[in-house]
Amino acid sequence: MSSRKRPTAAFIGVLIFGFVLYFAMSALQPNLGNSLFDYNTWLDKMRGSPLWSFLWMLGDATEPHFHKSLLGGIGVLAGSVIAYLLDRKGSRFRMTPISYGFGQIWPWIFAAAFLSMGIVTILFGALRIEGDAWSATFVPYVSVASAVILLYGGRIEVLLTGAILGAVFTTPATIFIRNELLFPHGLPGVIGSVSGMWIGGIFVFESCRFLPWMKRQPLTDLSPAQVAGEIPISEYKHLHPNQYFVRRMLADYSEPMFVGNELAGACLIIGSLISWLLNPLHPIYGTGLFPACLLSQILTGAIAMYVYWDGWMDNDFFPTFVPVVSVAPAMVLLFGGSMPVILISAVLGALSCPALALMINEKIPPHWHGMVGFTGSMAICSFGATVFLRYLFMAFPGLLG
Repeated sequence: MSSRKRPTAAFIGVLIFGFVLYFAMSALQPNLGNSLFDYNTWLDKMRGSPLWSFLWMLGDATEPHFHKSLLGGIGVLAGSVIAYLLDRKGSRFRMTPISYGFGQIWPWIFAAAFLSMGIVTILFGALRIEGDAWSATFVPYVSVASAVILLYGGRIEVLLTGAILGAVFTTPATIFIRNELLFPHGLPGVIGSVSGMWIGGIFVFESCRFLPWMKRQPLTDLSPAQVAGEIPISEYKHLHPNQYFVRRMLADYSEPMFVGNELAGACLIIGSLISWLLNPLHPIYGTGLFPACLLSQILTGAIAMYVYWDGWMDNDFFPTFVPVVSVAPAMVLLFGGSMPVILISAVLGALSCPALALMINEKIPPHWHGMVGFTGSMAICSFGATVFLRYLFMAFPGLLG
């Protein structure tokens, strides 16, 4: 099969799987119990308990996906550890080399991100602005701290600088944008979260240039150069495009955590599904919209992969993960889980986000990490999709179901 021919079989198969999963979950949800605590209990207890705050931090690992799932968070962390260990051992089962081939530096990436999230949870976790019961404790975990490690290398001074500055700049910016600019105009909070990432990131990247202990150390490939019995990804995607299509979609689920591995992505999804089975009011902020959220992500990820297939064939990386963690689930959370919302938001996000992310990153300075373009495109596309859908549903209210 030619690598230039899009993997239509895999694309159709993923779409069918997504719809079957959605309808099965929708039919099952009314009969599920509450063996796991619900979201509101979690939110209330984390403000006064170190244990519940720690559990909250674990759930933050799935915040970029709107899952907010304890078991999903544990799953993606466990999957990342497994992927890291397999990568270090040079196992042919490691799947996509973790952290873009910089496998040995992943513990530094994780430590910086988790420390930054811990600082934010201590400083802002109990903060509640009138009308907003949620606090953006996850923001530095999937943005600045990890990006600083990838830019400056795995050293203790880099870890502490990225973690502290990431916490100080990102979450306050998110809180201000959400409550002063977005909510008064009925705009989704995700715009504030990702804007806090790119705005805070620019402040941190510029600050690092003037800190004497922050010296750029470009990373070299730290993964095993060749693994016995393994087909390198650069060859595999051309030889087995249908299989690669599915693998890359799974890997995209762990991209916000700078992991980019199928095992981690699959464990995140499985963990979130188990959380939902135990209590459907546990994930996605207790809204009961998890089936719709998951379908929107599967659809937008598949469409983005299919439309931008040549981008993956020509490059080692392409930002198809961007709509999976922004436009599609955000629109479901804002407008509800009707099928028109799911379908329209999936298409809008898939078509617009990757291209805009690339365009932005082509213009940024070399001392900024690409997360600026990724999160910037999330903010812009989420705003555009919100405005479009708002006027569309004003004209055709029946589409909301």
